[in-house]
Amino acid sequence: MNRPSARPVLATLVAVLVAVLVVLLVGAAGALHPPPTGDPPLGGALSEEDRAAVAAVPVERGAGPAPVDPDVELTDPGAVARAYLAAAHSVRPGDTGRTHLRAAGYAEPGSPAAAVGVIVLDPPPAGSLRTAAVTALELVAADAGGSRRGYRAEVGTATGPPGGAQAVDLVGASVVLARQPDGRWLVAAETVENPVPPAGED
Repeated sequence: MNRPSARPVLATLVAVLVAVLVVLLVGAAGALHPPPTGDPPLGGALSEEDRAAVAAVPVERGAGPAPVDPDVELTDPGAVARAYLAAAHSVRPGDTGRTHLRAAGYAEPGSPAAAVGVIVLDPPPAGSLRTAAVTALELVAADAGGSRRGYRAEVGTATGPPGGAQAVDLVGASVVLARQPDGRWLVAAETVENPVPPAGED
């Protein structure tokens, strides 16, 4: 019995990433070359005045990358995916208004996760921490050349004061890993999905 190929899934993930990059590049090009009519530049969604009017808060880059866990086998893509997701989804109150780079050591150089870091949209309240762990990981795609793998994961987070009551949540995430010339596997892209509903709910 032939199993369906996982290539279409990986191809879709790659196509989405390429589309995002194209949009970003087109927007940047438009901003550098405004139309002669005096219209707003292409890709320029908000001017500085617009940002001030809506009180937009700039996101600052956080502290430098943390060292990778020496117990993580970087030639094992599943282990790298788990380590990356646990680091990326663990958040501290000090991450408010900035990105954090605790997962950057598991990310491919030049990728957003390595260069910019994780944007923290919902930091824990003061005095609390959010820790994360991968509760499920499934390989959903791999290319024929053995250089790319796509995983779907379930990530559990616990938020609360150290030693106190914890609020537990589940989120879905998809990651694409790329095999490096030295044999390491590093995360090239991540997509966070909708929260995982409790058992019995859809």
